[in-house]
Amino acid sequence: MHTKKPPIIAFTDCETTGLDPFLHDPWEIAVILRVDGQDEEHVLRIEPDLTNADPAALSLNRYHERTSYPDWAWDDRETAARRLHALLDGAVIVGSNPAFDAEMITHLLGRYFDQPRPWHYRAYDIVTLAVGSLYGRAAERTRTDCDAAWYGRIARAVGWPWRSRDVSRHVQVEPPTPEDAHTALADARWARDVWDRITVPDAFFAASDEQLAAMAGDALSRVHRGQA
Repeated sequence: MHTKKPPIIAFTDCETTGLDPFLHDPWEIAVILRVDGQDEEHVLRIEPDLTNADPAALSLNRYHERTSYPDWAWDDRETAARRLHALLDGAVIVGSNPAFDAEMITHLLGRYFDQPRPWHYRAYDIVTLAVGSLYGRAAERTRTDCDAAWYGRIARAVGWPWRSRDVSRHVQVEPPTPEDAHTALADARWARDVWDRITVPDAFFAASDEQLAAMAGDALSRVHRGQA
């Protein structure tokens, strides 16, 4: 009997010339594919049409600065689109506001494909996931402490609308630095790290007794070497 493998995860982020997919273009797209537990990083750079570009967007993602780097090179648009379509075919998109990225990519792929949305129909937003995790902790603490004030504490901590950087820090994941923020690969890595923080158990708690012993032995060895 053959068991169907689950869809692969595609941690995805786009840098764009604005927020309207009918007027603006994605110019840098990062996809981190998780295949059999291993992450494969892909970055595509597609020269955009700046006619309707939003200056605020170009300033935020440092378009003019970054594309003027000596090692910057644009990919061929159609080749990049076909590669992106293949990467996302059947994958589950995970990101920060992935609906925005999916819409931008759809308009790009629509120039070359009759089916421009090859990915799984449901995308997952790491901010929603993280806030759900925090409210889940509030529910546990409420039952333990008989104190419903935990819900209010979570609400004040994450704000409204939820602020992605604050939410990330509340699940112990530091957002990208100002130098890396709003670069596609750094933001895709950030989405992956938040996902893993919530969905993957800490190695300490998931380890067997033998693995814990080996971890302790390694730590003691490092301490011993440091004192030598």
